[in-house]
Amino acid sequence: MSARGFTLTELIVIMTLLGILSWLAFPKMTAMDEIKLDTAGRRLAGDLRYAQSLAISKRVIHGILFDAALAKYTVFAPTTATPITDPADRARTMVVDYTQKTEFKGVLIQSATFGTTPGVSFDYFGVPRDTAGVDLSSTGKVILTYQGQYDTVFVAPQTGMVTTR
Repeated sequence: MSARGFTLTELIVIMTLLGILSWLAFPKMTAMDEIKLDTAGRRLAGDLRYAQSLAISKRVIHGILFDAALAKYTVFAPTTATPITDPADRARTMVVDYTQKTEFKGVLIQSATFGTTPGVSFDYFGVPRDTAGVDLSSTGKVILTYQGQYDTVFVAPQTGMVTTR
């Protein structure tokens, strides 16, 4: 019995099928990039809502301070120097670092604008202010980017309503 290999025709058919399959899978890989950015935006919106609800329920100022240069943000109470405990992991503080978390790797904070500061705090009634304590006179926003795409998270003045776009 002699060893038999693949014929040239068989190799061409297999390579053609692999090429077609990879071509079909490519758009799905680009969709994964959009999912990563959308996930980061939803997490940020959720953390803003969480800080606001804690401020109302505990009657203590809570907020989020953004560090765009390091692509991270910290949820704090009552001052920016005191991060809160992460409810998902009580051994850690609630600092979301987009450079360290696998699901957000590559997402950047392009800008965070809340009045004159790069952070927002919520008073006992859930009213948003900049971290200097001044009520927001216009919508605060955080712009996240990932590979040329962007997602924006807005915080409305007076109500603190959080939306993403």
